[in-house]
Amino acid sequence: MAIYHCSVKVISRATGRSAVAAAAYRSGERLTDERLGKCHDYTRKSDIEHREIMAPDRTPDWMLDRAQLWNGVEAAERRKDAQLAREVEISLPRELDAEGRRALVDTYVREQFVSQGMIADVSLHRGHSADGQEQPHAHVMLTMRDLTGEGFGKKNRDWNAAERLEGWRSAWADHANQALERAGCDERIDHRSLKDQREAARTRGDAEGQEDLGREPLGKVPLSAVAMERKGRPTERGDEQRGVQARNRERRELTQQLRELSARIAETMRGIGDKAKGMAQGLRDRLSAAWGSQDQADDRGAAERIAEATAQRVERDKDAPEPGSAAERIASRMGSKGGGSDHDQAERDLERDRSKERDRGRER
Repeated sequence: MAIYHCSVKVISRATGRSAVAAAAYRSGERLTDERLGKCHDYTRKSDIEHREIMAPDRTPDWMLDRAQLWNGVEAAERRKDAQLAREVEISLPRELDAEGRRALVDTYVREQFVSQGMIADVSLHRGHSADGQEQPHAHVMLTMRDLTGEGFGKKNRDWNAAERLEGWRSAWADHANQALERAGCDERIDHRSLKDQREAARTRGDAEGQEDLGREPLGKVPLSAVAMERKGRPTERGDEQRGVQARNRERRELTQQLRELSARIAETMRGIGDKAKGMAQGLRDRLSAAWGSQDQADDRGAAERIAEATAQRVERDKDAPEPGSAAERIASRMGSKGGGSDHDQAERDLERDRSKERDRGRER
C-alpha cells in the first residue's frame, strides 16, 4: 500500500558533510569536491531511476551542471559550520509506474521549490525496504541562497520558516493523492500523524475510520540496517518493524471479522423484527375478524352504550337489592354466554320481579 514519508533535512559542514559528496551519491555520478580536493565516485550504484536538475528560468547555464552547481555552493560558504543545502526525501507510491512517479515528482518540485527561486537537484531511486519489497523514493537537494545575476546572493531565511515545512509536507500528500486518483488507485496518503488522523475521524463521527487508524506506526529502519537485511542478515530494527507489521495485519484481520459478525447480527435482528411485525399484523387481523363484519369502533361503541343503559336502570332502583335480587340476575344474564344483552330482556325481568312483589303484598 502507499505510505507517506516526506522528511526535510539540512546538509551541513557542522556534521562533516559535503554538498558535492551528497550530490554524487544521490545521482550515482563521479564528482570532485574542489574545496577538499576529493573525488566521490558512485557510478556503480544501480538503483538510480532518474536524475535531473530543475531550475528557475533566470538560472545561469553553469549552474545546470551538477559538479559546477555544488562546487559553487561550497565556494559561496565561508563558515566551517555552514548550512550547504536542504534535502527533501519522499517515498513514492508503489502503485505508480516509473513514468507516473517521474511526472509526480516533476510537478511537485516545480510548484513547491523551483517557482520560489530554488535550484533542485532531483534523483529518483528504486530502493527496497527492510521487508524486501520495492520502496521507490526521491531525493531533492535544494539551494539555500537567492540567485543574483551569475552567482549566489544572500541566504533566503524565509525558506526556513516552520509553516513552509508544513506546507511542503501537506502539498506532497495532495500531489501524490491526485496522481493515485488519476491512475485509478483507491490508496491515499496523509501527512498528519496517526494520532491527529484518529482525532479528525472521531470529530467527524467516522467510527470505522477511527478503528482503521488504530495501528502502530512503523519505525524508521536506518540505511545500514536495510543494507544488511538485503544481504540476508536480519537486524534488530528490521525485526522490530516486521513485528509491528505482523501486529497491524492481525488487527486488520480481527477488525474485519468483527465487522462481518456485527453485520450478520444486524441482519438477524432485522429478520426477527420483520417476523415480529408480521405476527403482530396477523393478530390484528384476527382481532378484527373476531369483532364481526362491522367496524371495530362501532362495535365497541355499541357495547359501551349497553353498559351505560344498564347502569342507569340499576341506579333508579333505590332499594338496596338483597343477594340474588333482580339487579344481580340481570347483571348475571348480561355477562353470561348466550344470555340476553339487549334492553328489552332487561326490562322484562324487572317487570316480572315487581309483579311478584305486588302479589306478595296482596297476600299479606
